[in-house]
Amino acid sequence: MEKKELLFELDAYNLGEKRTRLMVELFGNAYRTIKSVYLFKYFDEYAKQLSANERTEIYWNASYYEKLIDYIKICVAYENYNKAMLIRNGYLVHQLKKTSQNSTLYNLQKSGVPIKINDFLAITNVINGPSEHLIFEGLPNHLPTINFSTTLSKAYQSIIGLDEIFIYQLKEINEKRNRLHFYTEYRGAFSVRDHVNKWAGIKDYSVSTIEKEWINIKD
Repeated sequence: MEKKELLFELDAYNLGEKRTRLMVELFGNAYRTIKSVYLFKYFDEYAKQLSANERTEIYWNASYYEKLIDYIKICVAYENYNKAMLIRNGYLVHQLKKTSQNSTLYNLQKSGVPIKINDFLAITNVINGPSEHLIFEGLPNHLPTINFSTTLSKAYQSIIGLDEIFIYQLKEINEKRNRLHFYTEYRGAFSVRDHVNKWAGIKDYSVSTIEKEWINIKD
């Protein structure tokens, strides 16, 4: 019988190469996402147009049509970054499920206290997960991670170490992102659907075209 392995995303709690590989992925995702923020890519031109008599597409995109998407990207980037930093410093990034063994840690986490990986591993066991992999007892089967807003708290930021002013700005961006999701009359919210549809078409066509040529040349 083939030996089961720990679910990949739980490699965060293994020492050595597997943990490093997962951190590289998280940091890489954070970097690629933050570099793709529209406002950041076109900031100089956007800044010029703030005081210009005529405003072009870059201004309107940054101010309205790409605004919600940019908020989402910034939050996603720093969610990845924050969790990578927690893993690097030896802290749990998954939410706990209350069991007889981990009730103390569960209550601490619920109160906002970061949990050390070693403290969790000391009282847990490896069990069969819902798939063909192993998971840790005391984690929900769907393996939810801690919320982005939680990683911005003082307790978690004492580990992560972002600048206090920047933390405040991230909290504002996250709040605006959540409001924009809810209030669909905001112009930027309507642009999300159009943006997704547009880029889905571009992605499908460009990938399929290259893939066809790749298969042809291999054959």
